[in-house]
Amino acid sequence: MRFTRAQLGWILYDIANAAFALIVRTVFAPMFYKSSAATGLDPADATSYWGLVSSVAGLVAGVLAPWLGAIADANSGRKRCLAYFLAVGLLATVGLCFAGTGDAALVLTLYFVSLVAYMGSNSFYDSLLVDVSSRGGVHRLSSIAYAWGYIGGMIPFLGCLALMFLLGNGSIAGMKLSFVIAAVWWGALALPLFRYVRERPRPAGAVRLNAFDGFRRLVATAREIGRYRNVVLFLIAYFLYIDGVGTIYMMATPISKDIGISDTWLLGTILGLQLLAFPFTILYGRLARLFSARRLVCAAIVVYVVICVLVGIIPSLETVNEKLVVFLAAAFLIGSSQGGIQSLSRSLFSRLIPREHASEFFGFYNIFGKFTTVLGPVLIYLAVQLFGRSEYGIALLAVPFLLGGVLLCRVNFSASAGEEANR
Repeated sequence: MRFTRAQLGWILYDIANAAFALIVRTVFAPMFYKSSAATGLDPADATSYWGLVSSVAGLVAGVLAPWLGAIADANSGRKRCLAYFLAVGLLATVGLCFAGTGDAALVLTLYFVSLVAYMGSNSFYDSLLVDVSSRGGVHRLSSIAYAWGYIGGMIPFLGCLALMFLLGNGSIAGMKLSFVIAAVWWGALALPLFRYVRERPRPAGAVRLNAFDGFRRLVATAREIGRYRNVVLFLIAYFLYIDGVGTIYMMATPISKDIGISDTWLLGTILGLQLLAFPFTILYGRLARLFSARRLVCAAIVVYVVICVLVGIIPSLETVNEKLVVFLAAAFLIGSSQGGIQSLSRSLFSRLIPREHASEFFGFYNIFGKFTTVLGPVLIYLAVQLFGRSEYGIALLAVPFLLGGVLLCRVNFSASAGEEANR
């Protein structure tokens, strides 16, 4: 498949933000928080606080994205909004370098800001998919972007691992330098998108919207979405299962520390997970041409239910080696399905929505998912308070995963957005 410059620029942004997703969000920010900033806090409580901050960040990003999306769609400003969120995310990520031992509140605050910016930028990035792809090529382009995102994120991650090796395992200086590496990678590889991607121009004679108009347009968009039964069903289903995907991805490092997995095994597992995710995500995209994308997403949901069960039995295991084996098995399953379930969900949603409202609809899409983790961290917090074990919160995610799969099966992808709106 040959790509245009616009498509390559769009794909490169997935590679760009993968540095934040892997280096900051998944590995070194939680490691730095648990190893240094959260000194003096109970380990289980520190994990639950991390989850709650992530949950609130998801809610804030979920509100900001569709509001700004309404303004961006009317003013042809999706790339500009993406640039604002990107700038804030880069500053907050670099700001983590200035935190020290016991600065839990500062790290949680900067992480909150960077996470809101990351998720907000993703909303506008996702909405540009309809501007760079044809209807027929949307599944493959989305899958390829996700797949290369895993490889792209691994490149700066390897540099961070080399730093940690040179400076010593658990080096705080190495973690802080990793934040800088992630920010540089994220910012530099985002530039081709701004240069080559052209968003749909504002209709002639259309009135520009201000912030207050954006709120009114947001309400109107919510009503508009209500006209599309299949969009509503999909968003509810998506929230139920993708929230679990994001929770498992986000909480893997702090939970592994609670289990007792060493930093060496953790970093090696995450590296292996990235290597697995690339071919499996490509495979999901190719299989979507042979089987329906919905069936493949349902298959991935079943895989995640198994992951929840595996994590749930870890506290009952007696030895560290037994826990490590189950941890590695769960990690393998995550690597096999996380890219496929995300990429195909994004492209399935793009088939349901009207193109002229892509940014607004994708704003709501990000309220319900795309790493907007809300329900999962709350379940982990409750599990810690009730049982003293964060792993049980992951086990509870099996329920929303299954409910999401059931609802997804009720979505009709054969009807066009225009046909459905006119019913």
